[in-house]
Amino acid sequence: MGTGQVLFHRFYCKQSFSSFNVKRVAASCIWLASKLEENIRTLRRIVYIFHIMECRRENLPLEHLDTSSKKYLELEADLKRCELQVLKEMGYICHVELPHKLMVAYLEVLEAPHQMIQEAWNIANDSLRTALCVHLKSYVVACGVIYTAARRCYVPLPENPPWWELFDANKKEVDEVCRVLNHIYSLPKACYIPVCKEDGSFTMCRSLDSRSQPLAKEGTSSGDPLMLDDANTRKVEAEAVLKSKEHVTDEKERKRESHNSKKDRFRKGKGARWLSRGIDKK
Repeated sequence: MGTGQVLFHRFYCKQSFSSFNVKRVAASCIWLASKLEENIRTLRRIVYIFHIMECRRENLPLEHLDTSSKKYLELEADLKRCELQVLKEMGYICHVELPHKLMVAYLEVLEAPHQMIQEAWNIANDSLRTALCVHLKSYVVACGVIYTAARRCYVPLPENPPWWELFDANKKEVDEVCRVLNHIYSLPKACYIPVCKEDGSFTMCRSLDSRSQPLAKEGTSSGDPLMLDDANTRKVEAEAVLKSKEHVTDEKERKRESHNSKKDRFRKGKGARWLSRGIDKK
């Protein structure tokens, strides 16, 4: 879950919430994270879980998803395209280092009590609701979580020398982590607000039912956003095909030129000598 949340934050640091379906991106990030952490879950299971969550959160009747239906197959295909879009935005660099492991090691060095360790673990989970995992290093976030947990549990930490310097952290960055963590606990209960200009549902999406509509031309100024399976994705696929064809053509031209140059060198070198010998013999 933590790896999926980090991938989710990284993706939306480059893209807009209004352009991509948040629920489908979240499902794709969880699916990709299960592969990265070698704890693989099938796409069918992830689709079922997100479908049930959406129905419960929005007080909708729970409908059975038929795995052989057209709607389900289109949903699976859209999630696969979404996963490729996430990988493309990250340049296929998906290494994630969570602050949890470092935090536990730091707490063992500081000989923290069990109550503080449990509190720090809870705060580390809540920190993934923010973009700290994107803006700061994991060891800095771990130090900020420890500092917040120590204040909550009234556990004194060594300050002479400062304990955070032992873990190569900066006091200014640690204070920034504490500020962000205190802010999220002052906010009201989180609720989902649909901001995507397309249908924000997980199971149903207008882009799935608009396959027959003409594709948007490049350079148009229409207000409709490009979803994962609309003109934007198809344009990217078309550009990739054109680039591959151009690469093949350039490779053929390069080989042809190399072959011709070899023939010319042969005619001017050994070929010329052989021809002259043949003329002399005659």
